[in-house]
Amino acid sequence: MPRTIVGWGLALGLALAASTGPSAWQAPTASAPAPAQTARVGSGPVVSPDVGTDGRVTFRLRAPNATEVVVAVAGKPAMPMRKDSEGVWTATTDALSPDIYTYSFRVDGARITDPSNRDYQTSFGSFQNMFSVPGPQPWLPAPGVPRGAVARHAFHSTIANDDREFFVYTPAGYDPTRAEAYPVFFLLHGLGDDAGRWVNAGAANVILDNLIAAKKAVPMVLVSTLGYGTSQGPAGARGATATANITGYTQILLDEVMPQVERAYHVSRDRNQRAIAGLSMGGMETMYTALNHLEAFAWIGSFSGAFTMWPGVSAGSPRVVHPEMFDRIFPDLDAKANARIKMLWIVCGTSDGLIGVNREFKSWLTAKGVHFTEQEVPDMGHTWPLWRQNVADMVPRLFSSSER
Repeated sequence: MPRTIVGWGLALGLALAASTGPSAWQAPTASAPAPAQTARVGSGPVVSPDVGTDGRVTFRLRAPNATEVVVAVAGKPAMPMRKDSEGVWTATTDALSPDIYTYSFRVDGARITDPSNRDYQTSFGSFQNMFSVPGPQPWLPAPGVPRGAVARHAFHSTIANDDREFFVYTPAGYDPTRAEAYPVFFLLHGLGDDAGRWVNAGAANVILDNLIAAKKAVPMVLVSTLGYGTSQGPAGARGATATANITGYTQILLDEVMPQVERAYHVSRDRNQRAIAGLSMGGMETMYTALNHLEAFAWIGSFSGAFTMWPGVSAGSPRVVHPEMFDRIFPDLDAKANARIKMLWIVCGTSDGLIGVNREFKSWLTAKGVHFTEQEVPDMGHTWPLWRQNVADMVPRLFSSSER
């Protein structure tokens, strides 16, 4: 039977108010002066973005031959930039709420990235500049907190027949010789993203840094994997190759990624010390992988799970959900699984288009006698601030002997 989370999201409303959605954006004041130009000298390098202590952000771009330059922050209406006598274009926002933001320049109609900024949000085959406005959100760096390390691992998948990567976070003070192996948390991205997304714009490594330093979470290793089971990337996740994408991902995780992680890092091979979670497509893959392989995982989470991507679950326009297909996807799942599952957490925003299929799946689990913990976040859609908060809520509850 389901358990409803009480109190897990009390801080979420405040955190989401600082999202990159409409509530986070204030229209720029045309007459507001830009910060002092001491951030650059003569023809030297410019500083951009320049985040002020008051939350105002100044963007600069040297483009002396351009006739029009604008900057668009977090997908909001573009701000015109003004050119000075040295050919540097400048624009300053009003105060922004603490959060992670993306932006881009358009120079005479052509979109470009900021050459002065090396911080990027990645997706499959693309990237975009990003910056942070400091604040108390759990996914923003807290002052004085020791930082863990993130390592990139490249390998050739014989299953997908392609070259791919995964990222591994180790906590500050990671000790490969300590007596007790570290628990490991596998985290999956959504459709269109890549293996690095959770450790750049997702800020999962920062969330763990903050929680571990505050002793709200046990030190753990986090693995962010590429979530496509074929060499076709996002294009292979739907249509005729959808099944191969899901089953291929599961096989790659279990037979290729996990053995590499266990050889390279001091992580536990005990299922009770393994967790897996994901957002959207990654939530769908998490449920398929973990609930069909309970010998591998005891802690399971889905954030805005795209369960419509399971073959046969939905069809038609408007989309109709066929919950009887869950029996085919999870043929052996029943109440006996409760003894093996430490946590089965299903969360979705009520404004998300996937809320219907999430409710259908929860009803099916209830009918099967499978226990889970649920959370429906009011008025939230399919958005990164929610998923970051989901990680911040889930991580403190992982690998604990107390009942969930």
